[in-house]
Amino acid sequence: MTGSLARGACLVLAAAALLSIGISAAGAGGTATPNVRNGGTLVVGLAEDPDALDPTLARTFVGRMVFAHMCEKLYDLNARMQIVPQLAAAMPQISRDKLTYTIRIRSGIKFNDGTSLTAQAVKESLDRHRTLRGSVRASEISPISAVNVTGPLTVQLKLSQPFSPLTSQLADRAGMILSPKQVAALGDRFATSPVCVGPFKFTDRVAGDRITLTKSTDYYGRAKVHLNQIVFRIITDPGARAQSLRAGDIQVLDRIAATDVAAIERDRNLKILKVTTIGYQGITLNIGNKNGLLKQYENTGMPLARSQYLRTAFDLALDRTAINRVVFNGTNLPDCYPLSPASPWYAKTTKGLECNLRGNQNIARQLVQASGMATPIKVTLTIGTDPVAARLGQVIQSMVRPVGFDVELAPTEFVTALNRADAGRYEAFQVGWSGRVDPDGNIYGFVHSKGTLNNAGFVSPQLDLALDNARKATTDKARETLYSAAMRIVHRQRPLIYLWHPVQRDGVSNRVEGVQMYADGLVRAYFAGFRR
Repeated sequence: MTGSLARGACLVLAAAALLSIGISAAGAGGTATPNVRNGGTLVVGLAEDPDALDPTLARTFVGRMVFAHMCEKLYDLNARMQIVPQLAAAMPQISRDKLTYTIRIRSGIKFNDGTSLTAQAVKESLDRHRTLRGSVRASEISPISAVNVTGPLTVQLKLSQPFSPLTSQLADRAGMILSPKQVAALGDRFATSPVCVGPFKFTDRVAGDRITLTKSTDYYGRAKVHLNQIVFRIITDPGARAQSLRAGDIQVLDRIAATDVAAIERDRNLKILKVTTIGYQGITLNIGNKNGLLKQYENTGMPLARSQYLRTAFDLALDRTAINRVVFNGTNLPDCYPLSPASPWYAKTTKGLECNLRGNQNIARQLVQASGMATPIKVTLTIGTDPVAARLGQVIQSMVRPVGFDVELAPTEFVTALNRADAGRYEAFQVGWSGRVDPDGNIYGFVHSKGTLNNAGFVSPQLDLALDNARKATTDKARETLYSAAMRIVHRQRPLIYLWHPVQRDGVSNRVEGVQMYADGLVRAYFAGFRR
């Protein structure tokens, strides 16, 4: 359904300089957008409908785009995928034993309801992310054992064990700070009217149609915000999104379909932003999610769950190069791993692992025979409802049929599909992940037995040990060795079959300046504006 932490002295000084004049080094874009006028409404066409607009519970890629404009974080990423302070005043101070992180909070910051950002507000948000029932953030920051307020603008995070990915997690939804006043008022209904710190504030949402944000009068960098409103329109059909961009009904298009790239390139009124992302797309297989996410995993008894031979056969039947050519006109990057070549961790963690991009149907047939199961082996594959997903499903059907699989396609609306996957009501699910700058963020949640995104219900004590130790390791070399070991287990057991890394192309009207896109694939338009 087509989602190095070390800092140099120069970066810290540069970030501090930006902070001293009231501009976030990353989240607010870092620089003003020249030659644009104030006012106007920017319309962004999203490829899917976001799930709950609650940072504690949310999990969709498009939701992260909306959050980027209304919910700032303790830390953020810059254009080079480096972690920089956002609501924090500086990078964290880390104790010698790596078990205490001290974070200073910027002064004079207000939430979009006019209340002040304080250390107590940070504590309450982090505790909510850690402990709220159903929190998708819980496993991302699970080593935090306590959050203590040590001053009006200082918090200390106490860890049960060293946790190298922590700062990177706080540069995403786990680091988003929510208005305590709004949380107290709405509780678990926070998503109906979310309030954070951000250039824009939530105005309203029409399910399946649009989300409207309005310029915040409380934002610390409001002088840099030119637009009056940003409207995120949900347009799931790729062709309709492209047509809306060309007609001027939207000014930013989230993910141009391969079939529309050439036409948009020829249109002199449009430009394309392009980046190889740190995310992946693949197929999650339901191995042990019989009772629901994190509820006493046990084998589902379905063919792919019962047999490693069949999972390997299904994988080897797929020609990733052909999928990229036939479905995406060669516009993506075929691969077999959760980490992208855009990540500095890729080369060393995948070294020695075999990735046959064209598959091997002969060996796939032999593995099906070795499984002892009668053919054709029926598999139901949940896919998206758009034409690209349908074409992908048909190509997968045609590739696996000759080796003995009979795939039935189950087109399902995205959020509904996620909910069914959580409940364990699926067999195979074509789904992806937008990617995280630290490898932990692309692996742990999905395949660790306690991962809050482990819809596969996969349990491997050896894998848990490798991933737990990778979180505790304090050097890049040690972490590379452990992630390499983890990748070997995942590659052998195949709870997920990774297919490609998206090379994302977003369309933008030439009437607009200041829209940015980094390797995380998120549209950043908070400082954008219409040309004078």
